[in-house]
Amino acid sequence: MSDAITRPSPLAWPAAQFVPAPSDAPSAFTLARVDVPTPLDPDTGMWLPAMIASNQLHPDEAALVVDMPETRRSTFVAGRLAMRAALAVHAPHDAYSPILRTDRGAPVLPHAVAGSVSHKHDAALALMLPRHGLAPGTSMHVGVDLEHRPTARDVARPSIARRILTVPELDALSAFDADPLAQRERVILSFALKEAVYKAIDPTVRRYVRFTEVALQFTGNGLVSVSLLLPELSRSDMTVRAQYSLDDRWIVATAVAETTSGSI
Repeated sequence: MSDAITRPSPLAWPAAQFVPAPSDAPSAFTLARVDVPTPLDPDTGMWLPAMIASNQLHPDEAALVVDMPETRRSTFVAGRLAMRAALAVHAPHDAYSPILRTDRGAPVLPHAVAGSVSHKHDAALALMLPRHGLAPGTSMHVGVDLEHRPTARDVARPSIARRILTVPELDALSAFDADPLAQRERVILSFALKEAVYKAIDPTVRRYVRFTEVALQFTGNGLVSVSLLLPELSRSDMTVRAQYSLDDRWIVATAVAETTSGSI
């Protein structure tokens, strides 16, 4: 079989799929997911120029792709396509501007929106939330994480529970001892929620946050409360709300952090 047959079309990227937000998330949430086509030719010269010509990628974004390891290129592109689709909902005049990166790797977005992106090897998920309506002196940031729901095969793998859970969270995990798959899912869900929280608070704290510096408490009605155990936030007016949703394949976790000016 020739290379021309095995290589996908330069424009083989699936269209963005808009994903329902968690039921208790802000009503203005927009979530867009883009799946990564397989196989994708590692030679960016085969598909990047076409994506630029079709306005799917900005040339400045394409320049970032070229400098990345091959394993990162496809997920980065999927993330930019997902963010562009979500951005077009709230700031259509900015949808074709380049989405670059901060010094901490977060996407640089128009001030009119708060946004975040999560990458898996086979998909990327973007979250956008408009900033209009904020009280004066209040800043807002969001975070999102996308994880695969565990399968029975995953149960046999080593658990990350002791690396990411606080002591009370580990104690609560014992309620799932009779159902190893449900227990594994609670661990992955906790990981996803903490990742979303980290992204939402990073623009404020600007440092690596340990998993045990964020504590979660799940309630019987499917809600989760977040406690920040970071010393620099002990007297702040930052509030963080986290939400999650599950479908037959994915765990989606989102977070919103609001801070009153001068409270940090």
